[in-house]
Amino acid sequence: MNSREKGKRGERQWRDELRANGYAARRGQQFSGSPESPDVICDELDWIHFEVKAVERLNIEDAMDQARRDAGQEKTPVVSHKRNHRPWLVTVEAETFFRLLRGELPPANKTDGTNETSGGAHGVTRPAKTFSGVLGESPNTAREARALPSTKTTEQTEQTKS
Repeated sequence: MNSREKGKRGERQWRDELRANGYAARRGQQFSGSPESPDVICDELDWIHFEVKAVERLNIEDAMDQARRDAGQEKTPVVSHKRNHRPWLVTVEAETFFRLLRGELPPANKTDGTNETSGGAHGVTRPAKTFSGVLGESPNTAREARALPSTKTTEQTEQTKS
């Protein structure tokens, strides 16, 4: 498989990862390397410029430089990357990480100062997700929780004995 096809496959996989976590996403227009053409577009996370890399040996500094360049001043650069048979990793600058922790991201709506994101083409506005909502629950955590047998508390057990 050539590198262009592997790149497309990685973009589709990242799109699918976003979808699996509740975000409507699609591949971007792959022609100009600008804020208008990220690798993956997610209207609910329109403040993020996703640079997607599916390679075995990634130079993360080069990938972040590309994400910064393509994100411009309006978007937050994020590199989503993975190796074969490994989970996705997401790389951001430390300042971005700390802004997420402080609740400063997603950015406030420019017109009314609230932390809301636009719903894209339909013009629906919804409250922005918090840090945990932005990152979402790990699919592995969700799978593990579903796989665990339900257990009764001591109090429940005592009630059934009565």
